[in-house]
Amino acid sequence: MRDYSFGNFLHELRSRRGLTQYQLGALVGVSDKAVSKWENGSSKPQSNILYKLSDVLGVSVDELLTCKYHSSEKKDTKGVFAMKKQLWNKSFDAMRERYGNSAHLEIMNRLLTEHAEMQNTDMIVYFNLLSVLASEARKQGEHIRVRGGTGASFVAYLLGATEINPLKPHYCCPECGTVIFDDSVDDGWDLPKKICSCGKEIQIDGHNIPFETYRHVVHRNTSFDVSMSPNIWRIANSVIKEYFKDCELTATEREENRIITYTVTSDKSACAFTFLADTEFEQYQALERATGTAFERVNFSQNEVLNEFRLGNTDGIPKFCTDFYKDMAEEVSLGSFYDLIQISGLSHGTGVWINNAKELVNQGIPVSNVIAYRDDVFNHIEKHMLRKGMSNTGYAYKIMEDTRRGVYFRGGVSEEMKKQLKDIEIEDWFVDSIGKIQYLFPKAHGVTYVKLAATLMWYKIHYPKEFAEIML
Repeated sequence: MRDYSFGNFLHELRSRRGLTQYQLGALVGVSDKAVSKWENGSSKPQSNILYKLSDVLGVSVDELLTCKYHSSEKKDTKGVFAMKKQLWNKSFDAMRERYGNSAHLEIMNRLLTEHAEMQNTDMIVYFNLLSVLASEARKQGEHIRVRGGTGASFVAYLLGATEINPLKPHYCCPECGTVIFDDSVDDGWDLPKKICSCGKEIQIDGHNIPFETYRHVVHRNTSFDVSMSPNIWRIANSVIKEYFKDCELTATEREENRIITYTVTSDKSACAFTFLADTEFEQYQALERATGTAFERVNFSQNEVLNEFRLGNTDGIPKFCTDFYKDMAEEVSLGSFYDLIQISGLSHGTGVWINNAKELVNQGIPVSNVIAYRDDVFNHIEKHMLRKGMSNTGYAYKIMEDTRRGVYFRGGVSEEMKKQLKDIEIEDWFVDSIGKIQYLFPKAHGVTYVKLAATLMWYKIHYPKEFAEIML
């Protein structure tokens, strides 16, 4: 007898994720015919496949077996975890405040996509804490930086948990709310200046970071490394204790290194926040005091800044003053901020530049096209799939995840997969490249590094004496 209840439930879950039967099968290691049989009730997945389905579809194995959702909120939910609905409303309000009441469809779609993916998780609670910490730092005139891929989330950006806007390159008028997406560049920092029809200079933004690069941490216990200036370190400890005052919070302190790890446990997950007091931020504050110019007021997206990176004049610029970067800059034709972001990724991955992208650049492939981040794998495959009329992202996500974890480096790219990629006209060099990669950096992290580096370069150009005294 056919079991239609499981098949109907699986079909609903797959549709919610926007996956085809082929894509779901590829993600869990079976054919699309097997998925079809599950959905029409003629067979059921084996037990080892249930765990893969659970991970991909964002439900528990028990929910799969009982064919029904468990309550997303437990009655004993405490403290800030009981406020998730209000926090989601806060993110939608922030979107309307920045982009107007009638938000561009692409913007609304991104927010709704993230909402569908994260609404039954605790991520928005954690993003909001990061926002509270950032707000407190600004009040105190201090600096704080979250490490990792948080910038891949538009919700995190709207709440203020990250300064990195993951949308595609676009203009946004702060006066009238006009939004113009522009695909003539690969990064928003490369957009030319523009005056809005209302007469106001229109802002540039957007780094084309797909949310899929962050999906692997959304449905599991996660962690955040938060670096900050020593003066706000103690305040931050008070903030997190107050924020989770009604929740289970434990702390592991290494006082000699000014490092504390807090672990908060909810009904759904556990999350670790590691606070690191970093004296590097004291240099930035000294630079602000000496010049009378705060970081947030610096307009670094200018040709004069890019030209200094092009010339290799990067002494005193963190992450870009190494011989490795300078040697790379000599080989790469640096034509844009996007190229600079690519170089940041190439210098942080493993098996990405040497004997890989370096050879491709020498063969004439622009650095803007090579694989520097896990995001590049996803975006490249998705672009080719769209050209073939395939709009879902499961296949691109699977290859991105396996590439970033070095699966193809260890086991090679199968002949079947080579054929699949050839069918969507993926280039041979791309297939060869993913087979050499052992680890890939998240683009959001690379953009954060470039923003800091470009800001400091602006000071170096306009205040050379103060920069030399403080940074060199």
